[in-house]
Amino acid sequence: MDPSDIKTTVVTAGDRAYAWGAYLLVASMRMNGMQHPAAVGAMGWTDKMKQRIAALGNVTVIDIPPSRQCVACQKPMMMMSDAVKTDWVCWADADGMFVGDCSEWLVGDDVEEIVVRKCTPPPPQLTPECLETWRRDVEKHYGRAREKSRYDTTVNNPFIVIHRKWFPFLERWQHQIDCVLPKDLRFTWQKNSPYFQSDESVLGSLVCFAPDAPKVVDNYKANGSVDRNRYYAHFAYYPKPWQMWNRHTMRWHDEVAAVVDWILEQKQVVNSDLPFSLRRGWWPFNRRIARFAPWVWRAIKLKRMIF
Repeated sequence: MDPSDIKTTVVTAGDRAYAWGAYLLVASMRMNGMQHPAAVGAMGWTDKMKQRIAALGNVTVIDIPPSRQCVACQKPMMMMSDAVKTDWVCWADADGMFVGDCSEWLVGDDVEEIVVRKCTPPPPQLTPECLETWRRDVEKHYGRAREKSRYDTTVNNPFIVIHRKWFPFLERWQHQIDCVLPKDLRFTWQKNSPYFQSDESVLGSLVCFAPDAPKVVDNYKANGSVDRNRYYAHFAYYPKPWQMWNRHTMRWHDEVAAVVDWILEQKQVVNSDLPFSLRRGWWPFNRRIARFAPWVWRAIKLKRMIF
């Protein structure tokens, strides 16, 4: 790729549990010829892990101070970091990776739009009561709000592309997060909250009710709807591939394996550096237990909480 064609910085972040996810994400970019600058927020990472991801090239590692809130609550702030020098910025969640050369999807078709996926169908949590809370909070903290939602749904934001002219909107998104989400929010899913998807729901409230929000793109391309060979794969459910495989993530087993093979061939890591679930010798075992992984993972997390 000609450096002059690069107009976007890819931004991601994670705590220590997501360090390998962020590493696989940036490695998938480099393996597929995507030489875009990457800015990686690291909360509680080891020096070794920060060195590994920096060794992939053109990566700025940004230390994030420890917080009681999950890293997702700092998403807009990360997208506006000084490391972003380009006209466009792309946020990609650390629990995902690029399949194929997705450079084309990292720039929007229109600077007036935000590239983010609309939820189809709308999630069941998007009740009239939820929407009224969103409208009221936007009016209170944003200053003014539309009487009726701009859309009949909300958005899903593991992958976002936006022009830097909308940095003031990102600032307002961060301000809204700070106002309406708990300061000790550890998990992105909040079952009984109008902000049931934390930062994602806050963004949804703004694109629905903020009068001067960017328009949500109608043709979202990063999910493979345009080209099945080029897309951003999001590992939405627990556990994640670097922790343990499950039935959802097994569909991308071969794609993840290709990235692992590439980083081994590039001498970025050796096999013993990898988490067990990414080591080739463990793959047959991981395949066999994938259907039980959610229950096993819950048991592991419960044990950690108790002991």
